[in-house]
Amino acid sequence: MYQQINLYQPVFRRQRKVFSAATLLQIIGIAAVLLLGFHVHAQWTMNGLDSTVASLSTQYQHLEARLGILENAGSDGGFNVPAEIERLQQTLRERQALLDSFSRLDFRENTTFSEFFETLARRTLPGLWLTGISLTEDGETELRGSTLNPTLVPRYLQAMPDQPRFIALHQGSVHLTRTDPEKSTIAFQLSSNAGEEL
Repeated sequence: MYQQINLYQPVFRRQRKVFSAATLLQIIGIAAVLLLGFHVHAQWTMNGLDSTVASLSTQYQHLEARLGILENAGSDGGFNVPAEIERLQQTLRERQALLDSFSRLDFRENTTFSEFFETLARRTLPGLWLTGISLTEDGETELRGSTLNPTLVPRYLQAMPDQPRFIALHQGSVHLTRTDPEKSTIAFQLSSNAGEEL
């Protein structure tokens, strides 16, 4: 004996649940946490804006008070506005002149200090020591040092290369002095300025 069962009847169909109670509670909890976070962030932003408004209001009141003091001083004759403007313009002119003088400082191509020092570092002579170097932008050069043997100074000059500053030293002045008669050390000075007097 056969029995026919219709499985498409509503009794046999499983009802799909879109959201269970646990899922709904989780969604509500997440939404509550997000809303609370937004509220805290908005409150923090509002507090920052309130403090900024208070600070700006205080600054505005200070500026108004200072403006009132300046207006009163100007009307009382205690504050000379044209003289103050002239003083500030003079300060501005002085600083502008200083800036112009700095902008005019250009080191020419032939004034290469690094090459000069590099050459000095390579041209050493045993028994002769440099104790001071003076260089100017205009090309003036001065070397100071000491030696135990005064004949090393001309040899040192002859060993210098053909560069403008060294050529100027060849044509400049040489001064040798013994600072302590009991010691054999001799101080020397090579200057590119031939007319320079010590």
